[in-house]
Amino acid sequence: MINNKKLYKVAVGGFYLESNSFVGGETTLDDFKNQTFAEGSAISRNSAGSASEFAGAWDVLTQANCELIPTLIAYSSPRPPMTKEALDMITETILTAIPTDIDGVYLMLHGSAWAHHEDDPEGVLLTKIRQKIGPNKFIAISLDLHAYFTEQMLKAVDIVSAYKTCPHLDLYETGARSAEILVQALRGEVKPKTVMAIAPMITPPEHHDHNRAPFKTLMDATRKTQSGKVLIASLLATQPWLNVPELAWKAIITVDGDVEYGQKQAQELIDQAWVLRKEFLSVTAKPVAIAFEEALAMGTPTVIADMGDATNGGSLGDSTEVLRVALASKSSGSVAVSITEPSAVITSQSSIGQRVQLTLGSGEPGSYNERVLVYAKVIATANKKISYTHPAALDVVDDPGLSVLIEVEHPTIKIYIVLHSQPVRVIDPVIYELFDLKVNEIGVLQGKSHVSFIPGFARITPRYVLADTLGPTAANLPSLPFTKRMKPLYPFEDI
Repeated sequence: MINNKKLYKVAVGGFYLESNSFVGGETTLDDFKNQTFAEGSAISRNSAGSASEFAGAWDVLTQANCELIPTLIAYSSPRPPMTKEALDMITETILTAIPTDIDGVYLMLHGSAWAHHEDDPEGVLLTKIRQKIGPNKFIAISLDLHAYFTEQMLKAVDIVSAYKTCPHLDLYETGARSAEILVQALRGEVKPKTVMAIAPMITPPEHHDHNRAPFKTLMDATRKTQSGKVLIASLLATQPWLNVPELAWKAIITVDGDVEYGQKQAQELIDQAWVLRKEFLSVTAKPVAIAFEEALAMGTPTVIADMGDATNGGSLGDSTEVLRVALASKSSGSVAVSITEPSAVITSQSSIGQRVQLTLGSGEPGSYNERVLVYAKVIATANKKISYTHPAALDVVDDPGLSVLIEVEHPTIKIYIVLHSQPVRVIDPVIYELFDLKVNEIGVLQGKSHVSFIPGFARITPRYVLADTLGPTAANLPSLPFTKRMKPLYPFEDI
């Protein structure tokens, strides 16, 4: 007779948001509900995507014959600071759904949520869970390697696993590893303890690429560290566009019992990052006008990466810089750009086939989203969601809202713009494919990230140029109005 009795009761859920402190607007509960939001029995293995950390943890826990108690999956693309209402609802829903007789908890977190009233949303959530379940139950989490990991989070958790790839490709494995150690802990096979070491440095993501030094050197060292007593080794390069007091690179080690050994390994790992800190400040990106001309001259298609308006870093996607250099160019070719511009969508939505005059952008002269006047033909409208094809967001649904495709008048360049009402991640071509644009035949496609666009656009092109643009995700970190950061902090101070 087969014994189907569940061995352990594990609460599972996810709260996933990467915020940006330097953008206007807010992320509301409706923003989560318009993307990925499920409670209780509505949660399934694929709720956060078939290749997600949650799917990886789900598989490990079910294979270990655990009884899963689904709580909440609230997943949003990177966006502005979240509202108090959204944070309170997410926190209380997860907390209420966790029974007091739970054996363990697994949560899929990004680790970089932020609100104007709260610097550490994940830390607050984890602390409340710890208070509810007591000191002897296990809490396991998975994180993005750009997580803002805090002392409050450290005190609350037992097991931490973060990505070892950027662009992020190991989501499933990261969740699975966290769950594997949780299962081992429940069985009494290991005694997980997590420790942290800090380097007073922060760097833009331009060189956060696990395929190239210096980041490859550090990710290789992280994998090497993860052996023996070190159950999980993680190196967090941290989201750099957060105005928070504990902003810094961190090494996080989950060790089997021997805290002193784990602390030594964490310090050695973060020391290696500190030695390489200056290499992360070298600039390979080019001024946007130069980058655009180079992209036009390369094979079709080529991606121009708008680094200052990186929508996977919480920017709103409302930059007009690439558009403005295209309008000023005397070259020939074609380009497709994406702009979050709800007012222009409303103005043009009923003018299909007609010539319209639109003002795009809302910024003053010299700003990244400087207002620009265009004359264009309205080609089509759409009002449907997109499903990402990027490996790190595979099957994840996002909502651009009402959208309009226009072709801007220019004597020698075909300029297509997808105007949409809500920010979306431009890390793969799906926002352009919303209108069935033949992306393979367009000379230049705008991407909006520092690194993540590379695997996202790889299915249509390996070619790209980095544009050193302005905006809330600018590579020039000292240009942004930080007020809470630690001091000294490299590169703000040369330590």
